This record gives sequence, C-alpha cells and structure tokens, in this order.
Amino acid sequence: MQSSTLIRQLTQQPLVRDLAVEAAQAVLALRYCILCRRSERDPMPELERRWGNILAARRYRLVVEAIGHVWPEPFAVAPPCCPRVSFDEALLAAMVGASSRGDRVHFDWLTAEMLGSDAREMLFVALENFIRARAPGRVGGL
Repeated sequence: MQSSTLIRQLTQQPLVRDLAVEAAQAVLALRYCILCRRSERDPMPELERRWGNILAARRYRLVVEAIGHVWPEPFAVAPPCCPRVSFDEALLAAMVGASSRGDRVHFDWLTAEMLGSDAREMLFVALENFIRARAPGRVGGL
C-alpha cells in the first residue's frame, strides 16, 4: 500500500450519512446548537421539533453543556453543510452508540485517555438520560 493511500485512510472522516441515525441526529443537533450559541439564539424550539418532545430537547441541551464542561479542548464541530464529521463529532457519534446500548465499558474505552472518571460518568449519564427521553412511546413533558 502506498503511503499516500494509507495516510488518506487514516485521516478521512466518515460521512454524516454513514453514521447510525441516532448518532447522525446528535451530531447535526450539536452543530445547530453551536450555530445558535454564536448567533445568540435559543436552540430549544428546533431541538424539540427534531425529537418530538421537550424532555429530549432539554436532555440533549444538558449533553451539550456537559461536553462543554468536561472536554479538555474546544470541541471541533464541522460547519452545518459539511458532509464529513470532525474527529470530535465522530467520537460523539461513537459515544452515542455506546450509550444507547448501555455499553459503559466501550464508552470508557473511547473516552478514558482524555476524560477523568467523574467527567466520563457525567457525560455517560447525560447521554443515557437523553436516549431514554427519546425512547419510542415517550410522552413529552417534564
């Protein structure tokens, strides 16, 4: 294998459309939240529309706040129109997948090098609560 091919394979990020639906929605919602923060707009109406209930929207907002609180560096977010995910967004997608399966071991494996145990716990619980709020048949509300 040529070195240029290997480098391309190691650095190429997945496409948003190739992510699991739940993970892709989380990545796109994060992009939207960042845009809203920059323009001083409230993301809640769109998050509620996206997931069909206010509880899921509120819990996703807590996920975004948890990421902002525990991430060791600024979270790299691609522009909304970008078809590829950033490295941080790819990690978020994997964390959403692990959380939706209740796979704490995999979640810790994904995040252990950069997050301490308290930070991992906070983020895992925030993601689990968000995923539970999105469960089919869940009624919106508090």
